[in-house]
Amino acid sequence: MIKHIKPNDLAEIKKIDLLTYLSNYQPDRLKKISHDTYCIKDHKSLHISNGLWHWQSMSIGGRSALDFLIKVDNYSFLDAAEILLEKTKAKDPVYVAYSAKEEDKELYLPTPSSTNDKAISYLTERGIDEEIIQDCIKSHIIYESKYINPNTKIVYTHVTFIGYDKQNHIPKYANIRSVENDFKGDVHGSDKRCCFSIQPHSFSKELHIFESAIDTLSYATLLKMKGKDYRSVHLLSLGGVAIPRKDATEEVKLPIALTQYLEDFPEIKTLVLHLDNDKAGRLSAKNIQKKLWYMDIQDCVSHYGKDVNDELIVRLGKQIQSKNQSQMIKER
Repeated sequence: MIKHIKPNDLAEIKKIDLLTYLSNYQPDRLKKISHDTYCIKDHKSLHISNGLWHWQSMSIGGRSALDFLIKVDNYSFLDAAEILLEKTKAKDPVYVAYSAKEEDKELYLPTPSSTNDKAISYLTERGIDEEIIQDCIKSHIIYESKYINPNTKIVYTHVTFIGYDKQNHIPKYANIRSVENDFKGDVHGSDKRCCFSIQPHSFSKELHIFESAIDTLSYATLLKMKGKDYRSVHLLSLGGVAIPRKDATEEVKLPIALTQYLEDFPEIKTLVLHLDNDKAGRLSAKNIQKKLWYMDIQDCVSHYGKDVNDELIVRLGKQIQSKNQSQMIKER
């Protein structure tokens, strides 16, 4: 067994998504159940779709084959890494295309629940102001959805965040987040150009940028706590950020959600970045500043924890929740 793994090797094996891994190295375990969804024969409630996998009966999920080998096949990190290294050295993986380009796919919104009670409860537990939540529900950019597993009939509940095409004002993007576990992901057919956003009531030249819808709503709450109108500026979620696959010097494009938003609102002159305080967030912030050097850009790093929601939780006097423990993050 290997005792350590080189950073470059780790970066390479992390690129391998589960569908690519199984198609190349364990095809007998893979079963196609619809035009874009697969399951694992020995774990039929584990579905693979749109680049993500979700083991519904166990309430866990991920993207990479490395995650799968650790969480599902119960290998240690180093054992899982060694398996991937050996297989990729013996045979280069042929990456599997999931489907057509996102903008060419039709978006099917998740089925709404009969009420929004669980979604509201989940979001308020995350510290988000209930009046802001209700405003978003009335604006049809948040609702509670459900998914019924066809095999087990178990009902899974999610908060669904909607993004619209500005020209036609029709839903083009949806992101779901479980109210029961840490599962989250974009709905099949989502167009990343139209990510979740909150637009101002009146003319504004200022855009605040976040990695997720939760962080967007958290900042809106922080503004309200300061007595400010959260609808006085533009608020945009990028739906996640990308980092170079090989090394930190590799060219990275601007987030497509940001490019589209600036096209939709050419009056915007000032950008305020609220990206996560981790490698991906910091590299993305630098990339945006480099690419949009001609704009007035402010880079705001959270004073507490990793992201804006962590900061909100601490300012409310609550505890930041992690998978293994709850702890208060002290001010840096």
